[in-house]
Amino acid sequence: MNTMKAIFKALMAFAAIAIMITACKTDKGPLPPLTYTGEEPKVQDPLSPEDSQRHIQLPEGFEAQLFAAEPNIINPIAFSWDEKGRLWVVQSQDYPHGLANDVGGDRITICEDTNGDGKADTFTDFATEQSLTTGITIVDGGAIVAQAPNMVYLQDTDGDDKMDKSTILFDGFGTWDTHAGPSSLRYGLDNKIWGSVGYSGFENSFQGKNVNFKMGVFNFGRDGKSFEPVGQFNNNTWGLGFNENFEIFGSTANNNHACYVGIPLRYYEYLDKRPKWALNADFIQGHYEITPADTLIPLQQVDVRGGYTAAAGANFYTARNYPKAYWNQMYVTEPTGHLVHLARIEKEGAGYTEVDGGNIFASTDAWSAPVFAETGPDGNLWVADWYNPVIQHNPDKRGMENQIWNDEKGDGNAHINPLRDKGHGRIYIITHEDGDDSDIESLEDADNDELLEALSDPNMFWRTTAQRLIVEGNKKELIPELVKLAKNNAQIDETGLNAGALHALWTLDGLGAFDNEEHISLLYGALGNKSYAVQRAAIALLPATTEASEKLVASGLLQTSDLRLCKNAILKAGELPETVEMSAAMETLASVGVNSEDKWLDAAVKVYHREKNFEYVEEKDVDMLLGSAQEGKAVWSYTQETPAEGWNQVDFNTSSWKKGEAKFGGKKTFKKTLWSTQDIYLRREFTLKETLEEPVIKIAHDDGYSIYINGELLVSEEGASGKHKYIKLDKEKGKLFKKGKNLIAVHCHDNGGERYIDVGIGTVRKPVPDVTFNLKTVNQKMAFDKTVLEATAGQLIEIKLANPDQMSHNLVVIDKGSTEAFGKMVDDFMQKPEAAKMGYVPKSRYVLGATPMLEPGESGSVMVRLPNVPGRYPFVCTFPGHWRMMQGVIIVNAPGSYISKDERAPKISMMGGGGSHDFLRFFGIQDGKTLSLDGTNTVIYTENGKELEDLLPVTDVLHISNNKPFGATTQEAIFNRVNEGMAMLIYHPSTWYNWQDWPKYNKELVGGGSRSHEKLQTFEVKVVKPNHPIMKGVPAKFRIFDELYRWEQDPEGTDIEVLAMGRGLESGDEFPVVWIVKHPKSKIVANTLGHDERAHDIKPYQTILKNSIQWVLPQ
Repeated sequence: MNTMKAIFKALMAFAAIAIMITACKTDKGPLPPLTYTGEEPKVQDPLSPEDSQRHIQLPEGFEAQLFAAEPNIINPIAFSWDEKGRLWVVQSQDYPHGLANDVGGDRITICEDTNGDGKADTFTDFATEQSLTTGITIVDGGAIVAQAPNMVYLQDTDGDDKMDKSTILFDGFGTWDTHAGPSSLRYGLDNKIWGSVGYSGFENSFQGKNVNFKMGVFNFGRDGKSFEPVGQFNNNTWGLGFNENFEIFGSTANNNHACYVGIPLRYYEYLDKRPKWALNADFIQGHYEITPADTLIPLQQVDVRGGYTAAAGANFYTARNYPKAYWNQMYVTEPTGHLVHLARIEKEGAGYTEVDGGNIFASTDAWSAPVFAETGPDGNLWVADWYNPVIQHNPDKRGMENQIWNDEKGDGNAHINPLRDKGHGRIYIITHEDGDDSDIESLEDADNDELLEALSDPNMFWRTTAQRLIVEGNKKELIPELVKLAKNNAQIDETGLNAGALHALWTLDGLGAFDNEEHISLLYGALGNKSYAVQRAAIALLPATTEASEKLVASGLLQTSDLRLCKNAILKAGELPETVEMSAAMETLASVGVNSEDKWLDAAVKVYHREKNFEYVEEKDVDMLLGSAQEGKAVWSYTQETPAEGWNQVDFNTSSWKKGEAKFGGKKTFKKTLWSTQDIYLRREFTLKETLEEPVIKIAHDDGYSIYINGELLVSEEGASGKHKYIKLDKEKGKLFKKGKNLIAVHCHDNGGERYIDVGIGTVRKPVPDVTFNLKTVNQKMAFDKTVLEATAGQLIEIKLANPDQMSHNLVVIDKGSTEAFGKMVDDFMQKPEAAKMGYVPKSRYVLGATPMLEPGESGSVMVRLPNVPGRYPFVCTFPGHWRMMQGVIIVNAPGSYISKDERAPKISMMGGGGSHDFLRFFGIQDGKTLSLDGTNTVIYTENGKELEDLLPVTDVLHISNNKPFGATTQEAIFNRVNEGMAMLIYHPSTWYNWQDWPKYNKELVGGGSRSHEKLQTFEVKVVKPNHPIMKGVPAKFRIFDELYRWEQDPEGTDIEVLAMGRGLESGDEFPVVWIVKHPKSKIVANTLGHDERAHDIKPYQTILKNSIQWVLPQ
């Protein structure tokens, strides 16, 4: 209790400081009195909206105006505005327990001030009976709202301001904790919808790619067909914001109220696991403490007491009604502190940091609970006050003075509390005495000129709204004027922002205008714009062409002194074709010390070079030198009391320490020695026969640890590992180890819950190749003696090259599909004076490995870890003039993929994945081998819709067996290719009515579909067209153990020709099992057989499959 009183006094001191810092003011005269009910807890009684308004403290010159309150607005949790400037408020009654209601309790209300007095006087319920609504953004025809587990489009189809159509765009948001779901929806400058999600997480599949996102910020396509995790945060997230440059920020509830997303997650997709250098989101908060106004009872905070424990929102002030000090600054609400914090965002290298800016809103009313703040159409900050005495969500046993929460758990992982209020709520507008009225009141009926003018408005709300209306209206007639606006390099405000040009570029992108050379040249020009935001947008929109690479290098942005811009240029360079000039620019960049010292630039450069994750190694690649508990008995000296200074030094006296055997752990942990306190300290001596160049730490830990070698810090890390992991350290760390006797000292700290520590030391084992190839150059033939090598994805291969020729040669393995681009780099590189010294191998991310340049009679070798992606990986000789003639290929296969040695072989793409079947085993590996026809065809299997989409342009036959959904772009690509003559084999699950969003598929490509099947059992198949080539060699009748699909032809679908029928032995019912679809442009075979090995293993099934591929392939 004394501790809690001390914390309370400290909070009051901070509050006093905050009041002084922000020069807060209140109305003159005594404040309305605060009254209380009850004891332990003593709960303040609610105030009227007018009385509570007087308890708000604001900086000098600001005023809080009450716009709306109960009974019209209750529990406001989020809001947005439409093009008319009307406020749409989400009123949440379902939070926190309303998960199982048949009829939702939330509503979305449109609030209007019709007489101009600054108060809402008209309230229209757009949607009622909504479930657990936590976020909203306005789009054409209505609103997109977050309603976990769904993201929903609520549409007004007849213009009466009433929702009459609800469409689920996608699902996947967790609901186990209702204060950790989706929130903070908003329309992005990239014309996508953005939002955040807490630790309830998200899981779904888009474009055939599984998405499992824990918490952070994301975006998705307006139609819900795509989803991209962008920033991964480290705890419950309820905040997303954009500054006027369209840079991404956020906030987390607990002790990370300011986050900056510097490198989106997609740049790290090539890594199996992100190493420490792979920065995505940086937690840039500059202070722990909040500065609440003086209240008469302690703040109700479960944890992070005195700090941010319920931070929400990360919206920026993006207008010009306030003094300049407030522009482009972030505002974070903290309802447990009854305040809206001003987080000052300042540049720091290639990123940002936060400085405490005090508060713009702080209340002495203990019910006041700001949960959302955003810049409105009037250029002022609007605040949603939840107005509730209970903010705490989770059940918790930690107590405090006057505690209002409890540990009685209810639905939604929320504690049950009768004091949760369902009758109050307020919306405030924070105005400044020098503020002006907005030049725009509505864009509802704006003509084209007015929309164009609005793209340059001082208020980002109107700029973004105008952009949205142009894009949604597909106003391509505005493209010429948008091009003029984007070229403008003069309308730059005092912050350096060229708003009109910025929004013009993103609007053009939304209209699909960057599909011709004239408009692409606009992007090249914009690289030189005087506005950082415009340059940044131009970089993002560059096409993936060699010309774009050349223009980016020529722009000088890879060497600019603005490290933020340099970072974005590097990331884009990694997405463009590589040139010698780009490689040289990257080399120069890496040599500048400030760049390697900046964590963001260091990460961006490593992404450019596709640097692997060298921090973690596999157990099989490590030789243990000092065993952990897993290798045998490991005895340490240890103490659970805080030791004296120097405990980690070699000469420290440990006579009072105990001896214990690893693993050390708590009562619930499998351990040899009990660890019962918060901290444990370990020491152990060991002997090395030689120095270590590549040390490896083997460790299992919970929680954070520090390891010292001979008194020097080796490595430290927070968090828990679960099982043992192997961490590879660099050569500098290796210098801490010495030949002979060494001391290792370990400190581990427990933050709560389980605790354990186990440590060992090893070294990286000399790699042993999975396969070795022996090659020779052919004397006087300018060729390798072997030009086709075969290996498996992920293998470590060694290529040994002997050079009996009379000329110098090398062997360079390069990325698939890069021969021409890399060859051009080689040609250009020959002119460089350093080319000979570098063995004529230019520095390039295309290079996977290279032998030395071998003189006549010499031999050399190269080891290459093959990528995990199957395909044809070329190897060439880069001696001047040789690469066009001296070529070979490594055919890299993966399970389900069979690459033909003949590069001209027909290409078959297979798509599997979904539920109820072992797709890879039966359709990929087994059927894929049959389809390859012993190397005659190339077969590539995938379960990723995006990968399939990339394969389709060169696919001759598409085999699909999946029941997982296709993305909209993949659906379109399939139809385009079928209409161009691509053949199809449609097997088993894909003959069903799987996809409600794609009825055209069943109707035109399948000719019908199945909705059920008989149980898995033996049935009879009868061939009804024995003379058809697909039935050649197939028995007239055969039995199969499979699922008999109750397939029905669509009378309005493409006509079919049935080749074989299935008959249930018990039911006697008959259904088509093999048929051809008489598509006017393509050959299509459909087959409902193939549940498991009992179908795939029998000869009739295999014969039908083999005949089918031979029939559909061009002869």
